[in-house]
Amino acid sequence: MKRLIIAIFLFASTLCAQHNRAELLQPNYDIYNLQWWPRQITVVQHFESGQDINFQETYLFDSVGNLTEYRKRGFGGLHKTTYPLTQLNPRMQYDFDYDGDILRIIEFDLMQRLISSEHYIYGSGGNLIQTVRYAYSEADSGTVIERTVTRYDKKERPATIKTYSPDELLLVAEKIKYDRHGNNIKRTITYYDEESTTVTTEKRDYTYDSRGNWTKCRFILDGKPIYTIERSFIYYGE
Repeated sequence: MKRLIIAIFLFASTLCAQHNRAELLQPNYDIYNLQWWPRQITVVQHFESGQDINFQETYLFDSVGNLTEYRKRGFGGLHKTTYPLTQLNPRMQYDFDYDGDILRIIEFDLMQRLISSEHYIYGSGGNLIQTVRYAYSEADSGTVIERTVTRYDKKERPATIKTYSPDELLLVAEKIKYDRHGNNIKRTITYYDEESTTVTTEKRDYTYDSRGNWTKCRFILDGKPIYTIERSFIYYGE
């Protein structure tokens, strides 16, 4: 059973783990793995085929690196989100510990049917080391259809991701490698079924500016270029 898993991050190829109430309500530059925060970032995606719709994103930051506004222009027109948020997603149920770290997130659909639950596990120093996510059947509420275990490195970046069937058979295994800037440069995905094993490799090539933020990311799937993301920065003081 091969399932295509291509993560298209229009803004950052590495998004550090958000596991605190404050981070969810008010993201900052560090969440997006920026080496230095700008006043504005404009992001455009170009597919190699030239036939797919390109999106444009804009991120606005204040002078201390907090995200103040996010805009996305695409098929549905212009969508804008202003930060800090006044409340968390109403379709999610959040459980936090005394420090505000997430212990569990439960997701419901518009009909209040259970979609998923995700459980967070922390190390002795408070760093996120693992999450376990359960996906549930739409037809039979409460029945688990998949379990996904994500293990994080010391910088709280996903290192390995494994997805299992309800009877604990390994379906998909992923390994992620990062460059010295902390951006995802290689993702190896292995698909398992009863008859064969298939391996897919994603690679990302970056171009960086003088502040260490990437300005171009070329996404390559099994040796074939798929799309390119370009980011233009306006820094404070420029």
